[in-house]
Amino acid sequence: MCRTTPKCEVCKQYRGQYTYGCSLCNFNLHNKCASLPLTIKSEVHEHPLTRIWRSMKFTCDLCGKEGEDGIEIAKEIKHFSHEHDLKLIDEVENNKQCDGCLRAILPPFYSCVKCNFFLHKSCVELPRKKRHPLHRHSLTLLPKAACRTMLFWCDACGQICNGFTYKCNKCDFDLDVQCSLISDILTHKGHEHCLHLSSTRYSQNCNSCNFERSQGFRCITCEFALDFKCATLPYTTRYKQHEHPFILSYVAEDDSGEYYCDICEEERDPNQWFYYCAYCNYPAHPKCILGKYPNLKFGVSYTFNCHPHPLTIIQKTKDHHACHRCGGPCDEEFFYQCVSCNFYVHTYCL
Repeated sequence: MCRTTPKCEVCKQYRGQYTYGCSLCNFNLHNKCASLPLTIKSEVHEHPLTRIWRSMKFTCDLCGKEGEDGIEIAKEIKHFSHEHDLKLIDEVENNKQCDGCLRAILPPFYSCVKCNFFLHKSCVELPRKKRHPLHRHSLTLLPKAACRTMLFWCDACGQICNGFTYKCNKCDFDLDVQCSLISDILTHKGHEHCLHLSSTRYSQNCNSCNFERSQGFRCITCEFALDFKCATLPYTTRYKQHEHPFILSYVAEDDSGEYYCDICEEERDPNQWFYYCAYCNYPAHPKCILGKYPNLKFGVSYTFNCHPHPLTIIQKTKDHHACHRCGGPCDEEFFYQCVSCNFYVHTYCL
């Protein structure tokens, strides 16, 4: 057993207590939930009822409402992060990102019919306040960064983000959603042992990307280490119009001795993690699948004091634009644009 706080697959709660966990498939159970009887007899039905351990959707025969694991799923909600009502969607949407965690949107999720806003059901259910082992103060969930650029750097993985943030205003400390979900002990499919959160004076190479980090997760049994960026890589993701999902893979797909990324066509290090579509024998670098800025959602608009219209964050293109504030070229990786009047501005000029 590992001392950790993963989500229990029965009650769907995060609790600081001993759990049973499978390191191969990230299936976790609290002690109390693991001891539930496999079958029960109930006065509402003549036959014994058997516990189903897999997640599934169903219609309750008593109340007639749709549910998931015994919990009714609201078809339409009002969420504090968005001005419009959100409707439950149960269809796959390619090339769409959740506005909370910035991951590829997968069902079940909520969507705004009026604008390009999406939230995973799990992101809708995020607690408004929480504590995290990386910081001594309580963190508050904010729908956008509390700064003039509407962007923040996550203090765990170091990536720039414009999704939800768990923030400490006292210390200007930010965590993106994915980093906020990791406790001080991690069970990961990429390693057989529990990994412990550790910050040390000396750096250690991450076994996924080979970059040196002083903060991350280390195995006390062997020399395995993961940084936050790789520890939060999605297990499955989609890529543009590719029809199948890509699975995060930890060992080389064959023993050919030649390993290339099918997106950039450059050589891959067989010792580093990669994404793989087994249906098409299609391997790819994580950076090629997820993009250079996986925690940025481009096309999102914000209101700023420097311009009367909403400004949209966009990626650099081959076109040449001048910043309307400083006059310099907009040659950074991303900047803001007003679609209505061709106004361009650097993020640092806002």
